Amino acid sequence: MRLLKLEADGELSLTKYVLYPTAPYAILSHRWGPDEDEVNFEDLRDGGGKTKKGYQKLLFCGKQAARDGLEYFLVDTCCINKASDSELMEAINSMFRWYCKAATCYVYLADVSTNDQIDLSLQPWEAAFRKSQWFSRGWTLQELIAPPSLEFFCSNSNRLGDKKSLERQLHQITGIPVSALRGNPLSHFSFDERLSWAEHRETMREEDLAYSLLGILEVSLPIIYGEGKENAFRRLNREWKYRSDEDTSKHVEQLGAWQNMLKGHSGVVWSVAFSPDSKLVASTSGDMTVRLWEVATGALQRTLKGHNGMVWSVAFSPNLRLLASASEDMTVRLWDVATGALQHTLKGYSRSVVFSPDSRLLALAPKENIVQLWDTATGDLQQTLEGHSGKVWSVAFSPDSKLLASTAEDMTVRLWDMASGVLQQTLEEHSS
Repeated sequence: MRLLKLEADGELSLTKYVLYPTAPYAILSHRWGPDEDEVNFEDLRDGGGKTKKGYQKLLFCGKQAARDGLEYFLVDTCCINKASDSELMEAINSMFRWYCKAATCYVYLADVSTNDQIDLSLQPWEAAFRKSQWFSRGWTLQELIAPPSLEFFCSNSNRLGDKKSLERQLHQITGIPVSALRGNPLSHFSFDERLSWAEHRETMREEDLAYSLLGILEVSLPIIYGEGKENAFRRLNREWKYRSDEDTSKHVEQLGAWQNMLKGHSGVVWSVAFSPDSKLVASTSGDMTVRLWEVATGALQRTLKGHNGMVWSVAFSPNLRLLASASEDMTVRLWDVATGALQHTLKGYSRSVVFSPDSRLLALAPKENIVQLWDTATGDLQQTLEGHSGKVWSVAFSPDSKLLASTAEDMTVRLWDMASGVLQQTLEEHSS
């Protein structure tokens, strides 16, 4: 995530990517307009977007933040690089916390207006307020619940009130208990009750109906656009049940104790993998490092540095000689487990890294509709398997290393012969 700053000359600038902000910031809650109206990350990066309708919302937020003594502010339309899958996934999973930690949140209601010349208390703006589309959007639910300070503004920037002064209206409009609006812990409310708060809300992408509830339900999920609303809610429900199970809770407490011991990353930990002999654990993070830990003692064995972006996937080779790490910097790196030395740098993006059982090959699932097979000894590309008509999500080798299975957005599973690279079967019983 990045923060915005209103410069002295009136220009807007983006900060560098930050995982955890240390400076206080304001955050904007608003209803998104058409894509062509909203200022995006590329616009601000390239110095454009000033002629777009949404630019006025950014200026409003920056000026109001300055009046409140805040140097930085966040607007979700342009502070996230949505071209980066990993950054988008991290943003969606962490957005509720960003709203919780904001010094204040400004709600900009584009469909509510007031007369600048008349006392707001004497104006009939409340009828428009109750009908505002802001209350019908999926993502704005978390923006109503999370911020400790929430202020409402009309389209001409007049302040209408805050979450406290408008508490009665907010409860009547949304049906959300006053205790939740006042910041009572979400654990006080059941799964079904929290889901009911979003019952009449809508999102532009059907999966977002589920993803917008992650913070409300206090869970995290991989973001898979294209999976459909039903699959997204199925995963959401499964994750909730997992976290709610008593036995699982005990297991999570045990993992929490280990987390206190395996401490050292300065960014979000994206993935972990055990070594085949169960003596080591590898972890990857947004801090661009891979760390190797000793399971028995929790001691840090070594930190592998070299990636220039978030590292979000890691795997040990079955013979325990190599460790593969995939990063958003468009590389996959092969490391010597015993020494930590970098062996090979494979150019390419991949969501997952999988070694063959004999450790000779490494399978990658790039952004394109292909699977790549790399020689782990030489670092050379051996084969490219083509046939899917959608992005490949995951791959798996058969135990005898003779076959490889791949899944993709085209709703098929394909089985490939490793000796020839020829497609053997296409399994097409899946539905979206």
